[in-house]
Amino acid sequence: MLKYILYLIFMTPVIYMLNLIYYIYGIFFFFFFFFLKNFFHLHFYSISYIFGVDKLSFTFICLSIWICLLISLSILSSFMNYLNLYIFFINFILLFLLFVFSVMDFFYFYFFFEGSMIPVFLVIFGWGYQPERLNAGWYLIFYTLFGSFPFLLIIFYMNNLKGNFSYFLNYKFDSMILMFFVLFCFLVSFPMFGLHNWLPKAHVEAPVGGSMILAGILLKLGGYGFMRLLGFLYNFIFELSYFFVGLSLMGCLLVSLMCLVQSDLKMLIAYSSICHMSMVIVGLFTMSSWGYLGSLIFMVGHGFVSSGLFFLVGILYNRFMSRSFFILSGMISIFPSLSFFWFLFCIMNMSCPPSINLFSEICIVISCFSWSMKTLYYIFFILFLSACYSLSIFFLTQHGQNSSLLKFGCYCYLHEYFVLILHVYPIFFMMFDLFYFF
Repeated sequence: MLKYILYLIFMTPVIYMLNLIYYIYGIFFFFFFFFLKNFFHLHFYSISYIFGVDKLSFTFICLSIWICLLISLSILSSFMNYLNLYIFFINFILLFLLFVFSVMDFFYFYFFFEGSMIPVFLVIFGWGYQPERLNAGWYLIFYTLFGSFPFLLIIFYMNNLKGNFSYFLNYKFDSMILMFFVLFCFLVSFPMFGLHNWLPKAHVEAPVGGSMILAGILLKLGGYGFMRLLGFLYNFIFELSYFFVGLSLMGCLLVSLMCLVQSDLKMLIAYSSICHMSMVIVGLFTMSSWGYLGSLIFMVGHGFVSSGLFFLVGILYNRFMSRSFFILSGMISIFPSLSFFWFLFCIMNMSCPPSINLFSEICIVISCFSWSMKTLYYIFFILFLSACYSLSIFFLTQHGQNSSLLKFGCYCYLHEYFVLILHVYPIFFMMFDLFYFF
């Protein structure tokens, strides 16, 4: 693992000494070097001191590298202040995410998990759009600290009791309060309905790169931690799964209705992320292999889809300085090629074939039905409303009367289409190799 860590550390001088394009080449090389070297391993490997990678870690590390690469590509033509510092923070986030997904002990996981929030907080503070970004940044920090501080105390308790608290410890918690607070940390990060107020604020105020990394990777940290803890929380999930599944399904239904009345594109996409993460929580709480598999694939697919949608919103905002449905309409006559990508991402957001999201939703729905047939009523309306708000994004932005603001629009850059293609490519082509996830 040291070679990967040193590679990312030594990418920092490249940011300041050379052009941005050399950094992008370096991250491309890093991705393919990491991907091809580690693709064929099934169990833990590259074990050294606190680090080790297995199939689950490998999947999320590849997602992190790919999204950070796309963020670097997305700002090639932007006139951003302190661009080198911005890329430095993106590289710093990638380094911490590599640590988070490759450690094998919960104390180090907690340390790097909290550390990865600091550069995101600074990106929102430094490059956010409105003065409200200060409020959004504090929301992000305090929600995560409030949720995860009890988890830190439990880690100290387990270290005192057992000597360590690693992923390989064969131990089942017997206290309901301990199990709840262990889980609470990750439910805030997902976020679960009721603990989700920080997410729309952070997304709306963050720059394009901040939104892409929030939606693409940082929401997945909760799911990754949850998956690592499933063996420790076995009894708790069997006892109280009905409460969390019920709350998540009800919350998903209510948030889907909230999506239908939004006028801000970023707010709508942020709320749709809460809906999708609620389905992931439901899949994990059913404690079935189908639910686990569906949740994993859903998180990977959602990472690409929501990141691509936020990038599309960023393209429009850079040209028209607005994200409102009332101003952005009739886009198909101005950007016909971009409308094709809007259509692709909207149908992938509602899990149409041949995207990998379709398979993940099928797995989660099967696990829900095997858990209880009463979930049928909720899931029917959730999937229907998901299609409604996904299609409304496309109809309200691409069709309708042209706004007078659109006459100030210009063409899209080639690298923007390239970023969109690199978002779409993994979602479609992972469908041809689903055997990897089994």
